[in-house]
Order: sequence, then structure tokens, then C-alpha cells
Amino acid sequence: MNKSDMLRFVNLPLALSFLLQGVTGLIIFSEIKLPIKELIFEIHGFNGLFLILLGVFHIVLNWSWIRVTFLPSSKRPVQPS
Repeated sequence: MNKSDMLRFVNLPLALSFLLQGVTGLIIFSEIKLPIKELIFEIHGFNGLFLILLGVFHIVLNWSWIRVTFLPSSKRPVQPS
């Protein structure tokens, strides 16, 4: 499996996890009275760990792009303007 295929399996769960984290965070923050409040806290906590794991995996898979885009090497000559 190449990097592009792996990103396809990471990006969708990453996006869904991000949305779930936001929704549960808003529910907790807004202090809505729900009978399943403890379940919301548990989902938020476990999903937070899952989100971090997926985020790290996403960064690892995209590291070459990140390095080229945001961490320019000092070895490359500076282009005159």
C-alpha cells in the first residue's frame, strides 16, 4: 500500500473525528442538560486520543510536503529577486 492509499484511509476518519470532537466539545461547553452527559465526556476523551493518533499519522505521511513547504533547507541557494 502506497502513501496515497494510506492517506485515503486516514483522512476520512481524521475529518470525522475532528467533527465529533467539536460537537462533543460544544455540548460540554454549552452545559446542555442531557441524561447521557457522562457518556459525552467519555466519547470526548477517547476521541481526543484517537484524534491525536490520526493527526500524528497524517503528519508522518505528509512530512515530505511539510518539510519542503515550511522548513526550507539552508543548503538551497537563495534566488535573487
